[in-house]
Amino acid sequence: MNKKSRKAKPTQIIRKCALYGRVSTQRQAMIEDGGLDTQFSCMDAAIKFENEKDNDEVWEVVDRYREEGRSGKDLDRPEFQRMMADIHAGNVDTVIVYKIDRITRSLRDFFTLWETFETNNVQFVSLHEKFDTTTAVGRAMLKLILVFAELEREQTAERTAAVMQHRAEQGLWNGGSIPLGYDLDPDEKGVLKINEEQKEILINDFFKKCVELGSGSSVLGHLKEQGIVRPRSVTKKGKPKGGGRYYKQAVINILTDQVYLGKVEHKGEIYEGKHDAIVPEDLFMQVQDIIKRNGDTCTNTKAQTEHVYLLKGLVRCGKCGSLMTPKSCSGRNKTRNFYYVCNLRERSARTECDAGYLPADTVENFVVDQISAWAQNRSEIERAVEAASKYQGEEVAAITSEINAVRAQLREKQSALSNLMSAIEAGADFKTLGERIITLEKDKAAVEERINRLELERADREKQSLSAEVAAETYCDFPFIVNRLRETGDLHGLRELLSCYIAAIDVHQQEDDPSSGHMEIMLFEEEIPGWEATAHQKTLAEQPLDGRNSERMNQLLE
Repeated sequence: MNKKSRKAKPTQIIRKCALYGRVSTQRQAMIEDGGLDTQFSCMDAAIKFENEKDNDEVWEVVDRYREEGRSGKDLDRPEFQRMMADIHAGNVDTVIVYKIDRITRSLRDFFTLWETFETNNVQFVSLHEKFDTTTAVGRAMLKLILVFAELEREQTAERTAAVMQHRAEQGLWNGGSIPLGYDLDPDEKGVLKINEEQKEILINDFFKKCVELGSGSSVLGHLKEQGIVRPRSVTKKGKPKGGGRYYKQAVINILTDQVYLGKVEHKGEIYEGKHDAIVPEDLFMQVQDIIKRNGDTCTNTKAQTEHVYLLKGLVRCGKCGSLMTPKSCSGRNKTRNFYYVCNLRERSARTECDAGYLPADTVENFVVDQISAWAQNRSEIERAVEAASKYQGEEVAAITSEINAVRAQLREKQSALSNLMSAIEAGADFKTLGERIITLEKDKAAVEERINRLELERADREKQSLSAEVAAETYCDFPFIVNRLRETGDLHGLRELLSCYIAAIDVHQQEDDPSSGHMEIMLFEEEIPGWEATAHQKTLAEQPLDGRNSERMNQLLE
């Protein structure tokens, strides 16, 4: 069955693919079966190969973008810009190229381009480098490559910071979201102008209400009761924005922003702004005292400096799916306790999620100990790797054998064609041999297509085998690395290590007893062949909080 013509089932995922090819000179573009044709032929073969897999994805070609006679030194190319317009319009979610240098030769441009792809949820596939962000291995490879862009990013940041510093010293607004209560002055660039309607809301429903109610959380509840939402506006492209509800941190940011005193703040320094103040200084200082008093009891800032949160960015609330953010609170004996708390709970002041706090030390030690215990079972890891490698190795060997056999057929077809052409040159009747030549040409094309498909399949198998082997080796070293990091006190390094080993941790609390429940520790973004049935992975995947480590588990959510 030809899968290009198949119709997608309701459960299948449609990948909208853009095929991009480029050659540097017009001469290359005009050569029949030259550079561009070869690139698109390989990309078509890759699409066909993906569609022949037995999975829930259908890869469809949205358009082919042929860049003829254009250099890769920059991104100012008509076909490239046409493709980007389709990406921004939501018509493309996967970009495929033959080689990565076909889309750009500039490392700087590539990282800028990748950020745009991420923003628009676009995956990137380069056939020559076997670079594929639709797979977990490809995404991991990208993370490693992105490290080399850090220097360029830092240099750009330094230049931008210098410009912003100069603007702040001049009392100018440095950009970003316009503060509530202000508009940009159309007559004086970089200066804020008071919005009289928003000014009344700012003073009465934010600052005065904070003094009346005694906290930023109470102000948030008042805004929700009154139906006060973020100011609505229209972007330069004519799209509406704003109108959403306020969250707690946004309210706190407004209540502590010195822009309302006619000031401009940049990197902790305060400068006199060129705009007028809105809030009287005595009212502003009353609010600061309230915020500071509440913040001394419970704050995230101290949590960041007093405790290294090893699972930051990994723990998710099992109730609403939001990430759990670090938080610290003062205990009765004035010691600080460190927790993970649902981000949605904090942002909404418990109006949209009421999940309980998770003690940071207990959760972190439990997760590290569980993975270390599993990783120390070398026989189990070796068994899993052996099963995966044996299966993949047999598949690769079988495909290689088939490729060699098909190549032998190709040589036979080429030899037969060569003999027929020699016979015609020697005077044989072309009409007699013509049909035979046409048949051999078709057979040759079919054999070449078969070889191309088999090589794609072999490369795919080799990637799967490599991912299993690398993962197993790194897990074997986990306990040793953890011990060294703990001995040297490098907790920041331990946090980075855990982020490489763990994809996510979901914590599910029981409704009637938040101190009990279970944790789901996901080690991989995708299942690794041969590992899906291992007992230890199942144990880690769903560990009851009241299970065999009962003493620690009973403390976990108290």
